[in-house]
Amino acid sequence: MSEFEKLRVVTGYEFLKHIRRRRLYIILGLTILVEAAVLIAVPLLLEEGYPDNVMVMAAMLSIGPSLATIGAVFFAGDAIAGEFESKTGFILFTNPVRRITLVTGKYLAGLAAVAMLIVLGYIIVSISLLVIYGTVPVETAKSFGLCLLYGGSVLSITFFFSSISKGSMGATVITLVFIMVISSVIDGILIMADAPHWFMISTNGDSIATVYGGYELFLEGLPMGGTHMPDRWFQSPDINLMIVSMVIYLVAGFALSLWIGRRRQLS
Repeated sequence: MSEFEKLRVVTGYEFLKHIRRRRLYIILGLTILVEAAVLIAVPLLLEEGYPDNVMVMAAMLSIGPSLATIGAVFFAGDAIAGEFESKTGFILFTNPVRRITLVTGKYLAGLAAVAMLIVLGYIIVSISLLVIYGTVPVETAKSFGLCLLYGGSVLSITFFFSSISKGSMGATVITLVFIMVISSVIDGILIMADAPHWFMISTNGDSIATVYGGYELFLEGLPMGGTHMPDRWFQSPDINLMIVSMVIYLVAGFALSLWIGRRRQLS
């Protein structure tokens, strides 16, 4: 059996594991719940009903697919660390399949699971916009692509932490703290200092919504009609720079997880 065929088998087996896990359906349920909450809450909070601008509503609905990308953390937290924690690595890593093939197969399976959630999220977004406005803006396709790229970046970061962590829970928690706390705090400091922040992973996630017209357009749809904070705090970073940042996170995180996973010793 060639290495490519082994990769196909590993990917298929790992994807089947994701399909059988409840976490996939929990995240899917949360995504649907969030989208439903937006569809119900927006006309209640805005006296005029839904925003006149379809782009504003599309940006609001993008929170659902954004949430789906967090599934990458739960799909990949135990990808490498779990094999060492449960000692299954003594069986898995000593068979004729190379570690690189195993890690790559796990990554592709996790990416497929995340992509499935994102696709379902954007199906809901598109149907909702079509029903309410009779049209789906082309920016929705751009948002979809950015969401897939962001999901791959989050997955790579999770794989990296999984490769250096002793347990799957530790890898999951560290990744969530890194993305949702550490990166967000640094991001906020850079914004207040009027410094570039396009390279922060938390900012990269904002691109999924800001592609519709930036922070400024999104704020127009809020019930308070905007804020009195300095305008520079709401200047959207360059989408192209954020794409470069996400590609770096994706490639570097995955490459490091391969390198560390290949050299990590069983104990």
